[in-house]
Amino acid sequence: MPTPPELLVTLRGNEDPDAMLLLQMAEVGADLRKPHVPEFAFEVSEKVNAEALAEELSGLDYDIVVYEPDDDSNDYQVVAKRPMVLDIRVLNRLLCEFETLAEKYKASYDGWGAEIVE
Repeated sequence: MPTPPELLVTLRGNEDPDAMLLLQMAEVGADLRKPHVPEFAFEVSEKVNAEALAEELSGLDYDIVVYEPDDDSNDYQVVAKRPMVLDIRVLNRLLCEFETLAEKYKASYDGWGAEIVE
């Protein structure tokens, strides 16, 4: 397992959803010391709000993709991503920031996911 045991100890038993996801990633081979490219997802019902949210996230140095509503969802999906080391403290801070942005743009923050980097 590439993630050092001392880092895994900080995640085990932590009920925080981000910590549990990081532990799952490490258990399948992710090296949490290396940068990953997490995708942070928002759902937004109004196009104008989706565009404004995307613009603000872009100004924060995220790469943005906006998906139009489709058969599976009536909402726009705004996905923000950028390379970063997946640190629980940073992810917790981003959760607060993203929930504030979601409220500002009448959106909902839907969490994050990332491909495994070994």
